[in-house]
Amino acid sequence: MNIVIVFHLYYICDRYVFIISMVSFLTPKRSLMKKSAVLLLLTFCIIIPSHAQQITNRNKLNSLSSGFFQSFEEGKQRAIEYARANNIPIRIETDTMLMELINIDERGRPQYYTTFNANAAATSSTNEVYSGGAAGLSLSGSGVTVCEWDGGTIRTTHQEFDTRATNIDASAVHWHSTHVAGTIMASGVNSAAKGMAFAAELNAYDWDYDNSEMATEAASGTLISNHSYGFVRGWYWNGSANVWNGDPGISTSEDYLFGFYDIYARNWDEIATNAPYYLIVKSAGNDRGDSGDGSYPPDGPYDCIPQKGVAKNILTVGAVEDIPTGYSQPSDVVMSSFSSWGPADDGRIKPDIVANGVNLYSTDSDSDTDYTYSSGTSMSAPATTGSLALLIQHYENVKGSGMKMLSSTLKALVLHTADESGTNDGPDYEFGWGLLNTQSAAAKITEDQTTDVISEHVLVNGETYTRNITTTGTNPIRVTIVWTDPPGTPPSAALDPADPMLVNDLDLRITESSNTYYPWKLDKDNPSNAATHTAENNVDNVEMVDIATPVTSTTYTITVDHDGTLASPQAFSLIISGDIDNAVAPVADFFASTLTTAINKSVDFSDASANFPTSWNWAFNPTTVTYKNGTSYTSQSPQVEFDAANTYEVTLVATNSNGSNTITKTGYITATGSPTGYAEAYSTGTYGYISRVQMGTIDKSSTFTNIGGPDPDDQYYEDWTVNSTDVTPGQSYTITVTSPYNDPGLDLGIWVDANRDGDFNDSSEQVLCDIDGGGEGDFIISIPSDADLGSTRMRLRMKYWDATCTSTGSTPNGEVEDYTLNILPASTTWNGTNTNWNDASNWPDGVIPNLSYEVTIPTTPSGGNFPEIQVGTNAKCYSITLQDGATITINGTLEVDK
Repeated sequence: MNIVIVFHLYYICDRYVFIISMVSFLTPKRSLMKKSAVLLLLTFCIIIPSHAQQITNRNKLNSLSSGFFQSFEEGKQRAIEYARANNIPIRIETDTMLMELINIDERGRPQYYTTFNANAAATSSTNEVYSGGAAGLSLSGSGVTVCEWDGGTIRTTHQEFDTRATNIDASAVHWHSTHVAGTIMASGVNSAAKGMAFAAELNAYDWDYDNSEMATEAASGTLISNHSYGFVRGWYWNGSANVWNGDPGISTSEDYLFGFYDIYARNWDEIATNAPYYLIVKSAGNDRGDSGDGSYPPDGPYDCIPQKGVAKNILTVGAVEDIPTGYSQPSDVVMSSFSSWGPADDGRIKPDIVANGVNLYSTDSDSDTDYTYSSGTSMSAPATTGSLALLIQHYENVKGSGMKMLSSTLKALVLHTADESGTNDGPDYEFGWGLLNTQSAAAKITEDQTTDVISEHVLVNGETYTRNITTTGTNPIRVTIVWTDPPGTPPSAALDPADPMLVNDLDLRITESSNTYYPWKLDKDNPSNAATHTAENNVDNVEMVDIATPVTSTTYTITVDHDGTLASPQAFSLIISGDIDNAVAPVADFFASTLTTAINKSVDFSDASANFPTSWNWAFNPTTVTYKNGTSYTSQSPQVEFDAANTYEVTLVATNSNGSNTITKTGYITATGSPTGYAEAYSTGTYGYISRVQMGTIDKSSTFTNIGGPDPDDQYYEDWTVNSTDVTPGQSYTITVTSPYNDPGLDLGIWVDANRDGDFNDSSEQVLCDIDGGGEGDFIISIPSDADLGSTRMRLRMKYWDATCTSTGSTPNGEVEDYTLNILPASTTWNGTNTNWNDASNWPDGVIPNLSYEVTIPTTPSGGNFPEIQVGTNAKCYSITLQDGATITINGTLEVDK
């Protein structure tokens, strides 16, 4: 049955399931397809391996990159013209501060970027995940590439960077950029300056065109970046005096852009939404307490985070004092004198996290052996970024090569495992969710190997997610969800607008009997008040529920639902802690390397079960199968040959110590044999018989015998259909035919039953008619491009002095031989010279796929572009596989035969 996808496709993916819905008005997205029929609305599921969770929208990111590039160019030009006309500096630099004019805002005011600078490993327990640390791990950041945007490039020749640091931009080296880079990944030649991820790679950019470059890096698969800079807000030092940068036309009590969700914050949220594995780490700012001549109030103490820092989907980092001996209690965490505090104007919790940002010793740029001390959230952010690079490494170490977590999962891990800070329980607008604890976050990843404490899900509009957990002790329960929320709509310029920026309002709660436990939330109008947990949180895209004294042997129900209508299906990450019986039985699942095969051809089956099964039991109905290459019915991923033509039901039972789960897929595999009922063809004399046929894996020698014919005494026909070779539609093959005669009067005809209907009568099925050619030699035959997949018959007929080629009936001399061809899908991989699916240059050998092609869209096309089926155009294939991270945009029609 064919499936024709028309108009636009949208899909999301849960941990194990793709849900695809076709609605004509949706923005084009990517697609995977399976056998079904489509009318106006299509909804179905494909079971897939658990690692294929969300897709990076590379086409959208590349489009954003182009738009951001143009926007920056125009804004920078306006800024330069404004500076010249108003005699203001474009760049201000001192020994401790760097500022650069970036744009003129919509109210005609200049906007400057500035660096946020005013022992980190021990403070955040990062040293405990190094070799010899208490965590029993050996993390270094090896294999992880971090991106850094800053006020300049870095001194890549510094002895701490080896060959691991690369300047992507050609701007001037700056000490601040070099210090930040060292905090992330210095190797430790000077042990006091050892970076958090001391074996990581780093790509360094200056802050010009940052949004454009971030979108490009995200499209290429970058997982984390550091941004220790932001806009100049409120009071600032311009190199000679303290100056206020607020807009008195909006407010004279504070710079209204503190806490304000503007287009810059939205842009970062848009990048994050389209790059679900990419986490942006941002310094909170150093504005708290800044003051001047008294003409305007000092900045803060609350609501003094500049606008980019209040983006929803980033990790905003505040700065605290060093804790040389490590954390033991909340009072150990001492706030710095400068770190900016929240909230965001709509009440969201910012900063997200704190880390050491006071008096950090790291690389300097004056020489290859130069170091210096510096303070600021510019230092706490890279201390966090480097630590998170270790978590990225650890996740791949325990989950398998190439495995990665959603940015919402990484953020959830960090917030969930943070050490309590401040005078009150729960989050606050000063320390956020607490002090970064790399060791605890890494331990949670390790724990997930044997229990289900980290999971990624998708909530569809109207759905509710539930999960029961049972306590085995009385230690506190903590459940956290984080989601990458779609970008919000910036409000009009005003002081502290309360417009909620949350788009998809998910709600977390835990229930037990008549008790309901709600997430933490804060009161933006009373920012110093302790957090409460007595009702829903309708503001943050982070929700955490704590149960301080759960009852042992009690079942609690975790519920995630939503208020209002979801703007789009929403992925979310879930983290669980406590004395909980997380041990669960498997959820069985599997997939096969192909769903259509020929008899006696091998098919690879792969286990895709959840919850760590330890044994497997496979069954096939009918049972006419053979296990190959040392595998058996108890193998995790067996290789199976189907011995008879049939449609097979496949069952897998997956088991662990907590139970079993069974999945049966009815009609899952179709194995085809050759058609029967072919009309007879034979000769009555042996002159001109065929002595050998060679094609692919066919290599058959014979004499003038009669094998399989109706009358052995006088009819020469040989049924060699046990001999087969694989072919694909539309491809040409060499066949070598040998005869003991050297007689030009011998004629050779070859037929292929392309539509597998039991005859050779269709116009395209005669693939060779060689009259008076001697009947032997190398011949080229082409398999019809519309050939049906499966096993079919190929017939060779040698005749003598006959001006026609006929596939049936009798001839006085020669011989007829039949063989089997296994017509399999052709495989082709998109190379992406440009985006047009129907441009032959985008496909190997210049062949555009048809319904006989298995198409693969790779993670990284060699030409750099992902395919688009353009408006008004049609595309066809037998099947389509999108590798992890690959995309396809469908604006026309895609027909998939599988």
